[in-house]
Amino acid sequence: MHLLNPKDLLDQDSDGSYPMMLAREEAKKSTRKFKLGATIMRRNKVIATACNLHKTHPHFGSGEYKRLHAEGHAIYKAIRRGLSVAGATIYIYRKGDNLAKPCPCCMGLIHKYGIKEVIYSGK
Repeated sequence: MHLLNPKDLLDQDSDGSYPMMLAREEAKKSTRKFKLGATIMRRNKVIATACNLHKTHPHFGSGEYKRLHAEGHAIYKAIRRGLSVAGATIYIYRKGDNLAKPCPCCMGLIHKYGIKEVIYSGK
């Protein structure tokens, strides 16, 4: 896993900043207190983007938290479209320069669907 400082997102030419910028834009759409966004990329193509939601899903929700986290939401959107996320990279951004490391439930989904790399914002 890699840690990317959100301040690096200002430079669109830096490695990984475009997908992280997309994740940041998705986080703005969240109505939750903690605003997170995720982007899944494979072979330089955006597979899916999503934010965290108040609702949940029986297979992609975050377990005891009863919420659809940005990571699970993005995986769900890709799968629903018939797109494989195996071998992809997921970028996760949390508003406010806070740590966006995936929770155990989201890490389980990331591993289950074969996402090979996780890059998240935060200190």
